[in-house]
Amino acid sequence: MPEGIKTTSAPLPRGHYSQAVRIGSFLFVSGQLPIDHSGNFVKGTSAQETVQTLENIRAIVEAADGCIADIVQCTIYVSDIAHWSEVDGIYGAFFSDVPVLPARAVVLIKEMQFGAHIEIQAIAFLNRPRATDGTERRGEQFER
Repeated sequence: MPEGIKTTSAPLPRGHYSQAVRIGSFLFVSGQLPIDHSGNFVKGTSAQETVQTLENIRAIVEAADGCIADIVQCTIYVSDIAHWSEVDGIYGAFFSDVPVLPARAVVLIKEMQFGAHIEIQAIAFLNRPRATDGTERRGEQFER
């Protein structure tokens, strides 16, 4: 049975969707924009927007008792290929300590909500049952 994942450590949905849905060992993270956990749009460089977007994904995966090493696929939507170098650099740093990099697709999009330059959705494979003893698994904190 699908389980909706919800955390206040990432922006709450502004529409009719879940932050993520877990079904078995798979976690499907909805597309994340550069919006902080308080709901404020982070307007800045492509690098700053990418950092916020990835931190949202981290928070959601951790809310499902996972870590960034569990992410197996990302789809990155970028508004302009001119931003790609910055986005890819931040993405590479974010995943620098994982044993296997996620599979990835990059899609150019003309316009995104709130004028964002980036949106990322992810799939994680959580090959273990959820913690029931009150403990949580945490990934390494990403250096900004």
